[in-house]
Amino acid sequence: MGEVADLWTARLHLRQPTDIDIDPIFDACQDLDIQRFTLVPAPYTRGDAEFFVQVVATADRSYVWVIRTRDADEFVGVVGFKDDEQGAAIGYWCAVAQRGRGYLGEAVAAVIDHGFGALGIDPISWSALVDNSVSARLAATAGFRYTGRQIETVRGIANDVHTALLRATDSRQPRRWPDDVTGRG
Repeated sequence: MGEVADLWTARLHLRQPTDIDIDPIFDACQDLDIQRFTLVPAPYTRGDAEFFVQVVATADRSYVWVIRTRDADEFVGVVGFKDDEQGAAIGYWCAVAQRGRGYLGEAVAAVIDHGFGALGIDPISWSALVDNSVSARLAATAGFRYTGRQIETVRGIANDVHTALLRATDSRQPRRWPDDVTGRG
């Protein structure tokens, strides 16, 4: 893993992070929800953004894309896979200013297609803290099959997480998940 191919959707360009992404990543990661619900350090420094672009995004066991708009080249967020020995785990986050536009769902769909196709990843797993209903709704919409709740260590602390799985042979139609998982109940 490591270097990623450019991916294009109707509205987005997904590509390998570069130094021009450091400031937008730093700015986006000041959002307390990104710090709370993802694995980014908290508090998040510019040095963390530099390390992410120069080291984490190019690590052997991961594929990481920055998401930018096609028309204005505006920073949207980050999506990626981390090899977990039995496939790969997907992770994603979106800058506050870009939320509610469907960009992250569009990017996740493109990355899943690429993962199953060119990269040969199968299955793709997802997990999120139990109170991250926004991430759960996106995973359900992307076709992930809800697999339950378990304890996962995040930043050295045992946390309850929801888990889901998507196989290359699965339907990519949105799935109905329990309302308490998606925040609809």
